[in-house]
Amino acid sequence: MIKPWILAARPKTLVASFAPVLVGAFLAKENTGFFDFLPVALCLIFALLIQIGTNFANDYFDFQHGADTKERIGPARMVSSGLISPKWMLAGTALSLLAAFSVGILLMEVVQANRLLLGVGIVSVLSALAYTGGPFPLAYHGLGDCFVILFFGLLALCLTEYVLMCSAEIFWTPSWGMGLGVGFIINNLLVVNNYRDFEEDGTNGKNTLVVLFGKKFGLFFYAIGFFGATVACSLFYEQARFTLLLVPLGILASRRLARASEAKDYNNVLGLSAVIVVLYAILTAFGIFWESR
Repeated sequence: MIKPWILAARPKTLVASFAPVLVGAFLAKENTGFFDFLPVALCLIFALLIQIGTNFANDYFDFQHGADTKERIGPARMVSSGLISPKWMLAGTALSLLAAFSVGILLMEVVQANRLLLGVGIVSVLSALAYTGGPFPLAYHGLGDCFVILFFGLLALCLTEYVLMCSAEIFWTPSWGMGLGVGFIINNLLVVNNYRDFEEDGTNGKNTLVVLFGKKFGLFFYAIGFFGATVACSLFYEQARFTLLLVPLGILASRRLARASEAKDYNNVLGLSAVIVVLYAILTAFGIFWESR
Protein backbone atom coordinates (compact mmCIF):
# COMPACT_ATOMS: atom_id res chain seq x y z
CA MET A 1 0.00 0.00 0.00
CA ILE A 2 2.83 2.43 0.78
CA LYS A 3 4.96 1.85 -2.35
CA PRO A 4 2.35 3.20 -4.84
CA TRP A 5 2.12 6.43 -2.83
CA ILE A 6 5.91 6.78 -2.80
CA LEU A 7 5.95 6.29 -6.58
CA ALA A 8 3.08 8.77 -6.98
CA ALA A 9 5.15 11.37 -5.11
CA ARG A 10 7.84 10.95 -7.84
CA PRO A 11 10.85 10.90 -5.49
CA LYS A 12 13.40 11.53 -8.28
CA THR A 13 11.92 14.99 -8.83
CA LEU A 14 11.64 16.04 -5.17
CA VAL A 15 15.06 17.67 -5.40
CA ALA A 16 13.06 20.54 -6.91
CA SER A 17 11.95 21.37 -3.35
CA PHE A 18 15.38 21.00 -1.79
CA ALA A 19 17.32 23.26 -4.18
CA PRO A 20 15.57 26.65 -3.76
CA VAL A 21 15.31 26.26 0.01
CA LEU A 22 19.03 25.50 0.36
CA VAL A 23 20.11 28.42 -1.84
CA GLY A 24 17.58 30.78 -0.24
CA ALA A 25 18.78 29.78 3.24
CA PHE A 26 22.41 30.52 2.37
CA LEU A 27 21.45 33.86 0.80
CA ALA A 28 19.63 34.78 4.00
CA LYS A 29 22.62 33.68 6.11
CA GLU A 30 24.81 35.96 4.01
CA ASN A 31 22.76 38.88 5.39
CA THR A 32 21.89 37.65 8.88
CA GLY A 33 25.13 35.87 9.76
CA PHE A 34 23.37 32.80 11.19
CA PHE A 35 21.07 29.87 10.35
CA ASP A 36 17.69 29.63 12.04
CA PHE A 37 17.08 25.91 11.56
CA LEU A 38 13.38 25.77 12.49
CA PRO A 39 12.22 28.19 9.75
CA VAL A 40 14.54 26.45 7.26
CA ALA A 41 13.01 23.08 8.12
CA LEU A 42 9.48 24.49 7.84
CA CYS A 43 10.29 26.06 4.44
CA LEU A 44 11.56 22.69 3.21
CA ILE A 45 8.52 20.79 4.52
CA PHE A 46 6.18 23.35 2.93
CA ALA A 47 7.95 23.08 -0.43
CA LEU A 48 7.96 19.27 -0.31
CA LEU A 49 4.25 19.08 0.52
CA ILE A 50 3.35 21.51 -2.27
CA GLN A 51 5.36 19.48 -4.77
CA ILE A 52 3.94 16.14 -3.59
CA GLY A 53 0.42 17.60 -3.72
CA THR A 54 1.11 18.87 -7.25
CA ASN A 55 2.37 15.43 -8.31
CA PHE A 56 -0.68 13.71 -6.81
CA ALA A 57 -2.99 16.20 -8.54
CA ASN A 58 -1.11 15.67 -11.80
CA ASP A 59 -1.62 11.90 -11.52
CA TYR A 60 -5.35 12.36 -10.85
CA PHE A 61 -6.14 15.03 -13.44
CA ASP A 62 -4.05 13.45 -16.22
CA PHE A 63 -6.14 10.31 -15.69
CA GLN A 64 -9.33 12.36 -15.88
CA HIS A 65 -8.13 14.00 -19.10
CA GLY A 66 -7.13 10.62 -20.58
CA ALA A 67 -3.52 11.80 -20.94
CA ASP A 68 -1.97 8.71 -19.30
CA THR A 69 -2.37 5.68 -21.55
CA LYS A 70 -0.90 2.19 -21.81
CA GLU A 71 1.34 3.46 -24.62
CA ARG A 72 3.32 5.83 -22.37
CA ILE A 73 7.03 5.01 -22.17
CA GLY A 74 7.57 6.82 -18.89
CA PRO A 75 6.99 5.42 -15.38
CA ALA A 76 3.49 4.08 -14.74
CA ARG A 77 1.06 6.54 -13.19
CA MET A 78 -0.69 5.20 -10.13
CA VAL A 79 -4.31 6.06 -11.02
CA SER A 80 -4.19 5.03 -14.67
CA SER A 81 -2.47 1.75 -13.72
CA GLY A 82 -5.14 1.02 -11.10
CA LEU A 83 -2.73 0.95 -8.14
CA ILE A 84 -4.49 3.89 -6.47
CA SER A 85 -8.16 4.70 -7.04
CA PRO A 86 -9.09 8.20 -8.29
CA LYS A 87 -10.96 9.08 -5.08
CA TRP A 88 -7.98 8.10 -2.91
CA MET A 89 -5.57 10.09 -5.09
CA LEU A 90 -7.85 13.10 -4.84
CA ALA A 91 -7.95 12.64 -1.07
CA GLY A 92 -4.14 12.38 -1.00
CA THR A 93 -3.90 15.59 -3.01
CA ALA A 94 -6.21 17.44 -0.64
CA LEU A 95 -4.39 16.12 2.44
CA SER A 96 -0.95 17.10 1.08
CA LEU A 97 -2.02 20.62 0.15
CA LEU A 98 -3.92 21.14 3.41
CA ALA A 99 -0.83 20.01 5.32
CA ALA A 100 1.30 22.43 3.25
CA PHE A 101 -1.07 25.29 4.05
CA SER A 102 -0.96 24.42 7.77
CA VAL A 103 2.85 24.36 7.74
CA GLY A 104 2.80 27.73 5.97
CA ILE A 105 0.64 29.25 8.72
CA LEU A 106 2.95 27.82 11.38
CA LEU A 107 5.95 29.28 9.53
CA MET A 108 4.31 32.72 9.47
CA GLU A 109 3.78 32.56 13.24
CA VAL A 110 7.33 31.40 13.93
CA VAL A 111 8.98 34.25 12.01
CA GLN A 112 6.19 36.82 12.55
CA ALA A 113 5.93 37.41 8.80
CA ASN A 114 3.60 39.87 7.08
CA ARG A 115 0.06 38.46 6.80
CA LEU A 116 0.22 39.03 3.03
CA LEU A 117 2.30 35.85 2.99
CA LEU A 118 -0.96 33.99 3.66
CA GLY A 119 -2.12 35.06 0.20
CA VAL A 120 1.03 33.59 -1.34
CA GLY A 121 0.27 30.30 0.41
CA ILE A 122 -3.27 30.27 -0.96
CA VAL A 123 -2.03 31.05 -4.48
CA SER A 124 0.56 28.25 -4.19
CA VAL A 125 -2.10 25.71 -3.23
CA LEU A 126 -4.49 26.81 -5.98
CA SER A 127 -1.70 26.82 -8.56
CA ALA A 128 -0.75 23.27 -7.60
CA LEU A 129 -4.30 22.25 -8.56
CA ALA A 130 -4.38 24.47 -11.65
CA TYR A 131 -1.21 22.85 -13.02
CA THR A 132 -3.25 20.04 -14.60
CA GLY A 133 -6.75 20.67 -13.19
CA GLY A 134 -9.53 23.23 -13.46
CA PRO A 135 -11.02 24.90 -16.55
CA PHE A 136 -7.61 26.05 -17.86
CA PRO A 137 -4.93 23.50 -16.85
CA LEU A 138 -1.58 25.23 -17.19
CA ALA A 139 0.36 22.16 -18.34
CA TYR A 140 -2.13 21.62 -21.17
CA HIS A 141 -1.64 25.13 -22.55
CA GLY A 142 2.15 25.41 -22.68
CA LEU A 143 2.40 27.13 -19.28
CA GLY A 144 3.77 24.26 -17.20
CA ASP A 145 7.33 25.53 -17.56
CA CYS A 146 6.32 29.00 -16.40
CA PHE A 147 4.66 27.41 -13.36
CA VAL A 148 7.81 25.48 -12.44
CA ILE A 149 10.21 28.40 -12.95
CA LEU A 150 7.96 30.76 -10.99
CA PHE A 151 6.92 28.56 -8.06
CA PHE A 152 9.91 26.21 -7.69
CA GLY A 153 12.49 28.83 -8.61
CA LEU A 154 11.67 32.48 -8.05
CA LEU A 155 9.03 32.23 -5.32
CA ALA A 156 10.49 29.25 -3.44
CA LEU A 157 13.96 30.79 -3.22
CA CYS A 158 12.93 34.40 -2.58
CA LEU A 159 10.29 33.50 0.02
CA THR A 160 12.74 31.24 1.86
CA GLU A 161 15.14 34.16 1.91
CA TYR A 162 12.34 36.50 3.05
CA VAL A 163 11.04 34.44 5.98
CA LEU A 164 14.55 33.79 7.30
CA MET A 165 15.38 37.49 7.16
CA CYS A 166 12.05 38.26 8.86
CA SER A 167 13.15 36.19 11.83
CA ALA A 168 16.29 38.34 12.02
CA GLU A 169 14.32 41.58 11.41
CA ILE A 170 16.53 42.55 8.46
CA PHE A 171 15.30 44.38 5.35
CA TRP A 172 14.76 41.96 2.45
CA THR A 173 15.92 42.54 -1.11
CA PRO A 174 14.75 39.67 -3.39
CA SER A 175 17.44 37.72 -5.25
CA TRP A 176 15.39 37.46 -8.46
CA GLY A 177 18.31 36.45 -10.67
CA MET A 178 19.38 33.60 -8.42
CA GLY A 179 15.75 32.49 -8.26
CA LEU A 180 15.58 32.36 -12.05
CA GLY A 181 18.76 30.31 -12.20
CA VAL A 182 17.36 27.75 -9.77
CA GLY A 183 14.03 27.78 -11.61
CA PHE A 184 15.59 27.03 -14.99
CA ILE A 185 17.80 24.20 -13.72
CA ILE A 186 14.78 22.63 -11.98
CA ASN A 187 12.57 23.10 -15.03
CA ASN A 188 14.90 20.82 -17.01
CA LEU A 189 13.33 17.92 -15.07
CA LEU A 190 10.01 18.88 -16.65
CA VAL A 191 11.62 19.33 -20.07
CA VAL A 192 12.93 15.74 -19.95
CA ASN A 193 9.47 14.44 -19.06
CA ASN A 194 7.78 16.47 -21.79
CA TYR A 195 10.38 15.45 -24.36
CA ARG A 196 9.83 11.78 -23.45
CA ASP A 197 6.03 12.13 -23.60
CA PHE A 198 6.01 14.15 -26.84
CA GLU A 199 3.95 11.72 -28.91
CA GLU A 200 1.52 10.70 -26.17
CA ASP A 201 0.94 14.31 -25.07
CA GLY A 202 0.36 15.43 -28.65
CA THR A 203 -2.17 12.66 -29.24
CA ASN A 204 -4.07 13.46 -26.02
CA GLY A 205 -4.17 17.23 -26.37
CA LYS A 206 -1.63 18.06 -23.71
CA ASN A 207 0.05 20.99 -25.42
CA THR A 208 3.37 21.30 -23.64
CA LEU A 209 6.01 23.58 -25.14
CA VAL A 210 7.69 20.52 -26.65
CA VAL A 211 4.41 19.52 -28.33
CA LEU A 212 3.78 23.09 -29.53
CA PHE A 213 7.27 23.73 -30.92
CA GLY A 214 8.73 20.27 -31.53
CA LYS A 215 11.40 17.97 -30.13
CA LYS A 216 14.29 20.05 -31.51
CA PHE A 217 12.94 22.96 -29.49
CA GLY A 218 12.85 20.66 -26.45
CA LEU A 219 16.57 19.91 -26.82
CA PHE A 220 17.30 23.59 -27.32
CA PHE A 221 15.19 24.55 -24.31
CA TYR A 222 17.01 22.02 -22.12
CA ALA A 223 20.41 23.40 -23.19
CA ILE A 224 19.32 27.02 -22.77
CA GLY A 225 17.90 26.25 -19.33
CA PHE A 226 21.17 24.67 -18.25
CA PHE A 227 23.52 27.31 -19.66
CA GLY A 228 21.25 30.12 -18.48
CA ALA A 229 21.38 28.75 -14.93
CA THR A 230 25.14 28.23 -14.95
CA VAL A 231 27.06 30.37 -17.45
CA ALA A 232 24.67 33.35 -17.63
CA CYS A 233 23.96 33.37 -13.89
CA SER A 234 27.68 33.25 -13.06
CA LEU A 235 28.23 36.37 -15.19
CA PHE A 236 25.91 38.38 -12.94
CA TYR A 237 26.46 36.65 -9.59
CA GLU A 238 29.92 35.68 -8.36
CA GLN A 239 28.21 33.31 -5.90
CA ALA A 240 27.15 31.15 -8.87
CA ARG A 241 30.58 30.78 -10.45
CA PHE A 242 31.20 27.32 -8.99
CA THR A 243 28.22 26.02 -10.99
CA LEU A 244 30.45 26.27 -14.08
CA LEU A 245 31.97 22.99 -12.87
CA LEU A 246 28.71 21.37 -14.00
CA VAL A 247 29.13 22.31 -17.68
CA PRO A 248 30.53 18.87 -18.68
CA LEU A 249 27.58 17.17 -16.95
CA GLY A 250 25.14 19.50 -18.71
CA ILE A 251 26.65 18.67 -22.10
CA LEU A 252 26.50 14.96 -21.28
CA ALA A 253 22.84 15.19 -20.22
CA SER A 254 21.92 17.13 -23.38
CA ARG A 255 23.61 14.54 -25.60
CA ARG A 256 21.94 11.66 -23.78
CA LEU A 257 18.54 13.33 -24.13
CA ALA A 258 19.07 13.76 -27.87
CA ARG A 259 19.92 10.06 -28.23
CA ALA A 260 17.24 8.69 -25.88
CA SER A 261 14.65 6.35 -27.40
CA GLU A 262 13.60 3.90 -24.70
CA ALA A 263 12.18 4.26 -21.19
CA LYS A 264 15.50 3.37 -19.52
CA ASP A 265 17.27 6.07 -21.59
CA TYR A 266 14.87 8.75 -20.40
CA ASN A 267 15.04 7.52 -16.82
CA ASN A 268 18.83 7.83 -16.96
CA VAL A 269 18.61 11.39 -18.29
CA LEU A 270 16.02 12.28 -15.64
CA GLY A 271 18.26 10.82 -12.92
CA LEU A 272 21.28 12.72 -14.24
CA SER A 273 19.23 15.93 -14.41
CA ALA A 274 18.16 15.43 -10.79
CA VAL A 275 21.83 14.99 -9.78
CA ILE A 276 22.62 18.24 -11.62
CA VAL A 277 19.90 20.05 -9.65
CA VAL A 278 21.34 18.82 -6.33
CA LEU A 279 24.92 19.70 -7.30
CA TYR A 280 23.78 23.09 -8.62
CA ALA A 281 22.17 23.92 -5.27
CA ILE A 282 25.21 22.71 -3.29
CA LEU A 283 27.72 24.55 -5.48
CA THR A 284 25.66 27.76 -5.38
CA ALA A 285 25.36 27.52 -1.61
CA PHE A 286 29.12 26.96 -1.38
CA GLY A 287 29.69 29.98 -3.63
CA ILE A 288 27.55 32.15 -1.34
CA PHE A 289 29.52 30.90 1.67
CA TRP A 290 32.82 31.52 -0.13
CA GLU A 291 31.93 35.09 -1.10
CA SER A 292 30.70 35.97 2.40
CA ARG A 293 33.85 34.83 4.26
